[in-house]
Amino acid sequence: MHGIRFPYAVAAPSFVLKAGVAENARFLAGRFPEVGLLLFEGEACLAYTERDLPPDLAALDVAWHAHLPLDLPWGRGLDAAWSVLDRLLDKVAFLRPHAFVLHPPAGPGLLVPLARRLRDRGVDPADVLLENVEESDLCARWEEAREGGFSACLDLGHILAYGQHAVLDLPGLKDAVRMAHVYGPEGGRHRSLARLDQTGRELLRYILETFSPRTVVVEVFEEMGIFESIELLAKWTARWGAPE
Repeated sequence: MHGIRFPYAVAAPSFVLKAGVAENARFLAGRFPEVGLLLFEGEACLAYTERDLPPDLAALDVAWHAHLPLDLPWGRGLDAAWSVLDRLLDKVAFLRPHAFVLHPPAGPGLLVPLARRLRDRGVDPADVLLENVEESDLCARWEEAREGGFSACLDLGHILAYGQHAVLDLPGLKDAVRMAHVYGPEGGRHRSLARLDQTGRELLRYILETFSPRTVVVEVFEEMGIFESIELLAKWTARWGAPE
């Protein structure tokens, strides 16, 4: 890809074009080895029909992971959140996603019972990747996350925007990280990697080299910015891999 053999799968989100999931997936397949299916709004995504997620998407030459909803009703308890998750897992099962990104609940005591429910329906909690988000840098939930057997997704932009560097020192994090979200943060928006300053580029290199994520999602939601980011990632990767 771009003349560089990346040491990880480079993924794009399923919203790059101003179009539906199917149009984006067909555009991205062949350009990226993996697509992250964005299921940001629970009820809206549960209402998807075969027009949104046509069966032929499963035949595309691309791997899939899914980003689970941002609006899960954790405040109403595990049953309410699970009702949404359980139905969404059924809806996207035909794509065989290899991982699921999840914004963790802000409150305690939910992750271990969630892990039990996942196992009961045949999903390994290790395939559910907890992301550091504005509401939680993972530190407060880390002990129960590890008890439940979850993995982690490091979001570069959130670390930079919210000063979440403490997440990088969590015990056992190196073995738990399976994915990274990378982009240039700007006022809560996801911009091209061109927006990263020197500090941001150094943190990007540190995350990629220290935690060796299997998948790196260029989480930029527009065409020009994502391809600019890929060019930069290729250039930086080549530079970082060169002898000093």
